[in-house]
Amino acid sequence: MLIELLTKKYPGMRLWLTQRISAVVMVVYLFLMLLALAIRQPANYESWLGLMSPWWWRILTLVFFVSLFVHAWLGVRDVFKDYVFNLKLRAFLQIVVDMLLIGYLCWVSIILWKL
Repeated sequence: MLIELLTKKYPGMRLWLTQRISAVVMVVYLFLMLLALAIRQPANYESWLGLMSPWWWRILTLVFFVSLFVHAWLGVRDVFKDYVFNLKLRAFLQIVVDMLLIGYLCWVSIILWKL
């Protein structure tokens, strides 16, 4: 049943499922972050650096931000489709959002790997 829903017969189902999966990834990361904050209770820069410095935590954080940006991209895309009726303006706005999200992802990557 699920495999049939992901075929070309239902074109929006993959995007819908992608947005839901990205939301689940973000919730799991936020739960892990709250758990880590409750256990370690960082109070200064050095303790925050100690919390964020393991390579596996940086990868989890990067996965969180990729999920966040995919989720935002899909949501903004749907809002533009619903409320911006001029096709040229919609395309321009979508390009602006795409470039911003790519730039933010590069910025997050630079921050995470220069720790």
